[in-house]
Amino acid sequence: MELVEQLKKDGIGKGLCRMWQMKLKPGTDMKSLVGLFIKGIDFCIANDYPTLDFMRQNFKGHCEPYGAYVDDDVKVDNVPNVVMNGDCKALVLYDRYNVGNIYIRHGSVVELTAADNAFVTVDIFDNAKLYVATAGCKARVNVNVYGNAVVEKANECVGLKIRLTNKKTY
Repeated sequence: MELVEQLKKDGIGKGLCRMWQMKLKPGTDMKSLVGLFIKGIDFCIANDYPTLDFMRQNFKGHCEPYGAYVDDDVKVDNVPNVVMNGDCKALVLYDRYNVGNIYIRHGSVVELTAADNAFVTVDIFDNAKLYVATAGCKARVNVNVYGNAVVEKANECVGLKIRLTNKKTY
């Protein structure tokens, strides 16, 4: 079965709405699939869709240029949307006037530095870990913590806000 057909079938099984089913058209390229994943991240995380095993088999090695990573060791600078799945190890930097959204899942470990006037929102889930630092007093980092995720500050970050929830997902 083609990748997009399998994604559609699996999504329907998890309650994917008709509008999103129609977005999964045969021949959809990897860039578009990652874009849909990020745009529909709430549904994907809440429903473990696609599963980590599915991502390992079908996305690893193909999705990285578009901001999605699976079990990778990476250095990422100023990418607007980043999703760390599986057991990623990442050094992430946002500086100047860059804005970013980071989603950290499963057992990933991320070291984030925000500098200058950067603004970063992080959603961290499962058993993931985030180490965060800001350089200067104008950088802003908002972190939403779900499940058993852990956040540690490297310094007294002036622009850091951490919001803990009692939920596993959004």
